[in-house]
Order: sequence, then C-alpha cells, then structure tokens
Amino acid sequence: MYEGLDVTTKERVCWITLNRPDKLNALTPGMLYALRRVFDEIDDDPDICVAVLRGAGERAFCAGMDLEWSASLTRADRVEQGRLGEKTFAMMERLSVPVFAAVHGYAVGGGLELALGADFIVAHENARMGLVEITLSARPPHRPKMTEDGDPDQPEYGGNAPGWGGTKRLPERVGKARAKEMLFTGVRLDAARALQTGLVNSVFPAGEFDDRVAGLAERIAAMNRYNLRLVKELVHGGYDWIEPHPS
Repeated sequence: MYEGLDVTTKERVCWITLNRPDKLNALTPGMLYALRRVFDEIDDDPDICVAVLRGAGERAFCAGMDLEWSASLTRADRVEQGRLGEKTFAMMERLSVPVFAAVHGYAVGGGLELALGADFIVAHENARMGLVEITLSARPPHRPKMTEDGDPDQPEYGGNAPGWGGTKRLPERVGKARAKEMLFTGVRLDAARALQTGLVNSVFPAGEFDDRVAGLAERIAAMNRYNLRLVKELVHGGYDWIEPHPS
C-alpha cells in the first residue's frame, strides 16, 4: 500500500495516481515518501518502460501542499519540507525510464512543481496551471480568499518562493522571460495558453483525454527499455551519441 496513491502496472506502463480527490490530491509527507518508494521500485523493475503520473477525481491533478500540513509546520519544519519535496521530485526526474504527467483541472503551486519533475506534460482541455505562491501575500484583490487574513508562509523577514524546484524547472520549459512573468504574477494558465508557452506538449479534448493518454503511454512502452534509458540519459546530460555499442 502507498499512502495517498493508487499504483498499478499493466503492459509495461506504471500508472501512478494521486488519490485524495476530496482534498484536490494535495500532497502530504506520507504521499511524498510513498512517491519515493514507487520511484525506487520503478527503477529496479525491468518490466516497466514508462510511468504516467495523474490525479484522481474530476477537479484537480494536484492542488499543491496540503493546507493542514502547511499550518502545522514549525520554522525548522519549513526548511525540511522544502528539502523533502525537492528531493522527491528530483528522484522522478532521474528515473531511468520516461515519466510524463497527465494533468487535468488544477495543477497549482507544488502540484505544478510535481508535474514539472516529469519528462513532459500533457493536459486536459480544462487544465489550469500556475506557480501561485507569490499571490498568498499579495495585496487585495490579488490575494486569494484562503489567505485573506495574511499568508502563514510569509516570514517576517526575507521572502518566500516556490520551493520544490519550480524556479529551476519552469524556465527550462518556457524560457526565462515567460517564467518570470508567471512567477511575478502568480497567474494560472489555461490549457491553450500552457500549450502556446511550451509548458505542456499536447492538449487533449475532454472526451478523448483518457484514451489519448493511454495511447501515448502504450506507444512509449512499446520501445526497448534500454534505448529509452539511453535516450533519456543523453538528453539530460546534453551528450551526443557518437559510437554505438559493438555488435
């Protein structure tokens, strides 16, 4: 069992589903540790060629960090939760096989940072995506209702920014200028704008989303696992493949 996750493997595809739909699949410490366990198992399983990360329910892929978890943190805990999230998403980024995120509904804050740790993202036409952390301490009317009395994560001195790798990975996807605009404003992009900026690779219509995601996963899974691993290593390392293995 994996806390807050549903994990199934079929036909060389590992389906990892965030399974807290009543909480918009918000992340808890237990879920992050469970994801790390799943990533370890995927890397060691020769029968898995691709992993798909998705969210349960109709409303969200992932709404980010669980609010109850956030409210319970001490100053020291806040440092450690940042490290936990970043290390977890870095593990996914380093998986030997491809992993892509299939995003529907909301993917905001830590939820988008999770998706950015995947090799690429595909989106449902209803997707809404953004790194919204800066708005939590903004002046009205840009501050969300959930923090209308103040941002509990804003320190008295210093600042607060996305802490699970978003400030690094978002510019790699959309370029520095677009990333800065998104980060400075906390805007949530709709699926069409996310496609235009390069944040997502494809947008699928509502009635086709599940089938198109499954078809993409099945196509990748049909490839040779060693070649998938090789290509991923070459792209991540920025290497050229000069000499093939001897036959």
